Amino acid sequence: MTAQEPPADAVTSREPPPVERFRPADIDARDWRELRASCPVSRTTAPDGTGVWLVSRYRDIRKVLGGQVFSVSPIDLERGGGTEEANESIFQDPPEHTRLRGLVAGPFAVGHVGRYREVIRATADRLLVPMAAATGPVDVMADFAKPLTMNVISEVVGVPEPDRAMFQRLSDQLLVPLSEAQGVVARQGWKQLNDYVRDLIAQRRRGTGPAGEDLLAHMIRAQQEDGTVDDVELATMVLGLPVAGYVSTANAIAVAMRYLLEFGWLRALRTAPDGAELRKGFVEEVLRIQSGDNGESMPRFAAEDVELGAALIRKGDVVVAPLIAANRDDSLFADPDTFDPRRPGVVRHLAFGFGIHRCLGANLARLELQVAVDALVECGADFAMLEDWKAVPWKVNMLGDRFPERMPVRPVAGGAA
Repeated sequence: MTAQEPPADAVTSREPPPVERFRPADIDARDWRELRASCPVSRTTAPDGTGVWLVSRYRDIRKVLGGQVFSVSPIDLERGGGTEEANESIFQDPPEHTRLRGLVAGPFAVGHVGRYREVIRATADRLLVPMAAATGPVDVMADFAKPLTMNVISEVVGVPEPDRAMFQRLSDQLLVPLSEAQGVVARQGWKQLNDYVRDLIAQRRRGTGPAGEDLLAHMIRAQQEDGTVDDVELATMVLGLPVAGYVSTANAIAVAMRYLLEFGWLRALRTAPDGAELRKGFVEEVLRIQSGDNGESMPRFAAEDVELGAALIRKGDVVVAPLIAANRDDSLFADPDTFDPRRPGVVRHLAFGFGIHRCLGANLARLELQVAVDALVECGADFAMLEDWKAVPWKVNMLGDRFPERMPVRPVAGGAA
């Protein structure tokens, strides 16, 4: 499908792209254990020079992320609340968040995403065949993780299969901060995606595109039946969900591949007597430990004066609640910097955030990671990393997500035991 002049029944989504802010991962790396012991709610400086509160204890991070005392939008002190930022996505405060989140929650529920398991596995198996047969290096990101996750999110949202390579190409244009020199490329990609989504929605409304139970069909029905979503919100949500859910899950797959290969877990998962349970623990431990490498929460803004720990946080103050700190809190996770798939209580991790803004796609992301690990374990092939993990270049996209630019590996002759 190519972008053309908008038809009469077309919709448009907002430009420029949604809010671009720093993430907790942008704060300089630090000793979380020392912070928790000495000053668990401390003052620090954001990359732009703004003074912020930094929270380092699991229980305090849950309080920040889970309570409505802390807003996802900057506080207008003169008006007493709210924000000046335009936002038609689910990343805003109630009641708008409640309305939009409720609209899209069904397609991402556990029971609904489970129907995609076979599609995910078939795609993973298909991608692994040429990787295992390659005579030279292959890139886990380009050849496996990214095409797998793009295909899955496209299936869920309702992007037709012939358009998915184009959708991935345009999404990849957004994998730079808007503030960088390549930001103009990101803006161009966003506009082209806007045009594509606009045309796709118009086609589906006219009944010329595929019908079904995907997210797009679900949202169009909701709009037609009770008008709970307007045209701009519809387009913004359809556009934003694939962009947000694509790279973050691919990142988790890359982190899983690192531990499978560098630390010998591929062989362990194939040979352990408790292999099935161990795979589940492996997936949860990947989710716990990958926080900071990629997935992170947005900063929060105090909607009123509030005490947190021994600190008094004033209305309007910026509060940073890093998931990496919560998931490495040794009051819950013993020896938290060690990767241990048999770790007791690992499911208490906050890899997907907490509270009303917990990641909408958490169930889908967990399923994708589980199936990807299953496919890697059961394919019979083995691989060797060609670059030290610390040497892999990382990039940041316009939404603040960090991701490995590449992950080169090579097949090992003879496969694995």
